[in-house]
Amino acid sequence: MILEEKIVYAAAEKNYICLKLVDGRTFSIRKSLQRFQEELTPNHFIRIHKKYVVCISYIRFVDSEVTMVVGDPLPIGREYKEGFLSHFRIC
Repeated sequence: MILEEKIVYAAAEKNYICLKLVDGRTFSIRKSLQRFQEELTPNHFIRIHKKYVVCISYIRFVDSEVTMVVGDPLPIGREYKEGFLSHFRIC
């Protein structure tokens, strides 16, 4: 069993999801990314691309892409960009 708080991000790979953990390990599970995201704690994870769901706590830097604490740069999809950036706006 993989603890949710250890998941840095999930990446869709055909019929599987590749989970990247904070310790650098990766695991594959057979599930759709949408179904996996529905099972996660709301407000801890956010969809940034059709292929990626990331844990907000493990985001290191945001520019034209999202850099995670494990060093992996991930693209921000056009259809997810506005919702993702609005999550971090401070007014």
